[in-house]
Amino acid sequence: MKLQYLRAFIVLLAVLVTLIVNIKTGRDITLSLLIVLVVIIVFYFLATLAVELIQRSMNNNNDDYYRNNASENVESEDSDVEQGDEESDNASEDDTAFEEDVF
Repeated sequence: MKLQYLRAFIVLLAVLVTLIVNIKTGRDITLSLLIVLVVIIVFYFLATLAVELIQRSMNNNNDDYYRNNASENVESEDSDVEQGDEESDNASEDDTAFEEDVF
């Protein structure tokens, strides 16, 4: 949705350049309108392809971002669990040492 006006902007910019060139060269109005029609069709097709490529690229970047964050979250949760296991092992060793000292 962010790119909904990009296609129209590209086509209108191409038509503007074409009209300026046609006015500067002094072409006949019929030939000028025919050229503008061809430019509209060609650049509409090219702009559609460009918008699709940009959207796919943006979606792939977002997917990669979410995958990387998800894997980082899983890794951090795994390291938290491992740290918790080490702490409980250390605590049981300390308890055993304390019991030996007491008896």
